[in-house]
Amino acid sequence: MYRWIVWAHKWFGLVIGVQVILWVASGLFMTAVPIETVRAEHNIRKTEPQALPLSELPALSAIVDGAATRAELFMLNGAPAWRIDREGKPHNILDARTGAVLSPLDAASALAIAKADFAGTGETKGIALIADNPPIEYRAALPVWQIQFADAEGTRLYVSPLTGKVVARRTNTWRIYDFLWSLHIMDYRGREDFNHPLIVVAASLGLVLSLTGLWIAVVRFRPKRWRKPS
Repeated sequence: MYRWIVWAHKWFGLVIGVQVILWVASGLFMTAVPIETVRAEHNIRKTEPQALPLSELPALSAIVDGAATRAELFMLNGAPAWRIDREGKPHNILDARTGAVLSPLDAASALAIAKADFAGTGETKGIALIADNPPIEYRAALPVWQIQFADAEGTRLYVSPLTGKVVARRTNTWRIYDFLWSLHIMDYRGREDFNHPLIVVAASLGLVLSLTGLWIAVVRFRPKRWRKPS
């Protein structure tokens, strides 16, 4: 039996050993690098809440045409605005003073939002509206404005033209994390599915490798007087 266990351990090690190394290496990176750094939270500008001129604004019912499932009053680039959702989805951004429709936001508005959000170093070096075929680093709703910064971290901010929110922050650290995550869950394209058959089979082989290795270690290191002759 011992021979069969050693044989199984050797061949399972050859089959799944590289993936086990990738699991450990990617897991080490994920535990060593704070998730706040991965999310680039250190480059979010800290700002004081702005007072909303409520007494100067007309009632929401006076400027919104139709029923809204959600309405949020906020400051958009220094001016009050309403963020309106209908049926649980972003619908419009309205000027809170006049009711004028501001969305979808243009490049100048998206750029101003990104600059106000970014506390790092480096000027903006590009802006593009992505309506389809987004880069692998962005996997959320489209369309979206992509704003690139000329900093050492390769920062890109993604601003929704429908909500005016920064919906994603991407840096080189995030990209390394995302690549290692794809290796960790063995979903090399979508990088989101960790219940697919490939990882189930690989995890099963890894378990067998670990158990056979443990069994071999116990047999080899137990006192000689307890060993049975092979």
